[in-house]
Amino acid sequence: MLRIYILAISLGFTIGAKAQVDTVRATTLPPAQLAEKMYNSGVTKYNSKSYQAALQDFDKALAARPDFAKAYYNRATTRYELKDYPQAVQDYDAAIRLEPTGYTSYFGRGQAREALGQRTEAEQDYTKATETKADFAPAWYYRGALRFEKGDYQAAKADFDQALKADPNYAYAYHDRASAQRQLGNFAAAIQDYSKALTLQPELLPALLNRAATRRRAGDLKGAIADHNEYLAKKTDNAIAYSNRGSARYEAADYHGAAEDFGKALSLDASYAFAWNNRAAAYLKLEDYKKAAADAGKAIGLNPQYAEAYLNRGHAREMLRDTPGACQDWRKAAELGLEAGSSYAANSGCGSE
Repeated sequence: MLRIYILAISLGFTIGAKAQVDTVRATTLPPAQLAEKMYNSGVTKYNSKSYQAALQDFDKALAARPDFAKAYYNRATTRYELKDYPQAVQDYDAAIRLEPTGYTSYFGRGQAREALGQRTEAEQDYTKATETKADFAPAWYYRGALRFEKGDYQAAKADFDQALKADPNYAYAYHDRASAQRQLGNFAAAIQDYSKALTLQPELLPALLNRAATRRRAGDLKGAIADHNEYLAKKTDNAIAYSNRGSARYEAADYHGAAEDFGKALSLDASYAFAWNNRAAAYLKLEDYKKAAADAGKAIGLNPQYAEAYLNRGHAREMLRDTPGACQDWRKAAELGLEAGSSYAANSGCGSE
């Protein structure tokens, strides 16, 4: 699943009253006014991505007014941007103590805890955010993403449903609900959701790749190849996309096209063992056995435990009249757990040695 983070959703950074322009020294202001002045300055600096300067202003706001919940919240968010997740959690804690109904503080603390690897605690915080504000779509979405990553696809789908109920234009929620549907075997529904995500956000290119994969699993090879074509017309540096289109072309019996795509994948990533082996399979279909043996050998060199590559090299060697080499490869494939290796070795009279 593609996890898409949407941290740019401006939460809580609202300035109450505009700071007045005057020549009064900050140190002469009453504490409440000083706190508001430094808070507004911190917000401005945060919005310009001057996070360290914003942090200093929020420090001053809290020094002047220790019960300033919004300043704790916004300092926490600033610390999150600075990747100081433990301190961010502490500030969210303070904001929640002062304002227990602050749903954005629960959500922000959930994000910080997730960044710390505290997924159970993060899920609890997202849950609290949904309980505090049921129409806050991001909390449903992030909890759904956590549940997806745990493999609880039905619960994840239910959360994405709620996110879309709260925000019917939430492209990422359509995308991730589609991924949950795909895992549940609901291919038609998954394709529909990926399509909706692309309608809302045409540049959400991962949705094209995922829709292509779903169409391929549903047996729509033509549709899968069309999606890959559209993706690769926009982004030409993705080895996996070329490899996946190659696989779809292979299944559609376009072996020349498949070999070409695997080659493009390898031109981008020469360490891509999967593409070496798949091009070997395409060359076998094209009866170019020398190239097939060479490519399978490359895959084995990159991954000595690659059972399928041994199987393919065995086939190529058999056709090159290298029976001992073929038998050796098939036995190795069987040793690595590929039952077909044993069958080919037995049928070819390889024996035990």
